[in-house]
Amino acid sequence: MLNNINAGLTPEKLQLFVAGLSGLNADEVRKAKLLFLRNEISQVRASKTMLAGFGGAQGCFAIIPIFWPMIRAQQSIMNAGLTLQKDQIRNALSVWRDDLGSAGQEIETELDAL
Repeated sequence: MLNNINAGLTPEKLQLFVAGLSGLNADEVRKAKLLFLRNEISQVRASKTMLAGFGGAQGCFAIIPIFWPMIRAQQSIMNAGLTLQKDQIRNALSVWRDDLGSAGQEIETELDAL
């Protein structure tokens, strides 16, 4: 489960996506980029939901003090994974800002709300 969270928007994934855009007109490229970023945001939401469920399971162990260091470490790893995903999306937004126009601002606002 934690490996899925760290997958995010890797450079390889981004390169494959950009390579697939060749031959499209500018409007189609814009739409594809918007869809790509919205799908990435959906993955962040799904990751947060999975982690919330995992956090509930951690709550059962939280009553036993010996598990506290492990729980803190897991929480730190989970938060770092979500931060990484958000940062990767922000990086793509900053590169594509001119292509996306006002829709890029909407996506950024949506990302900040997560």
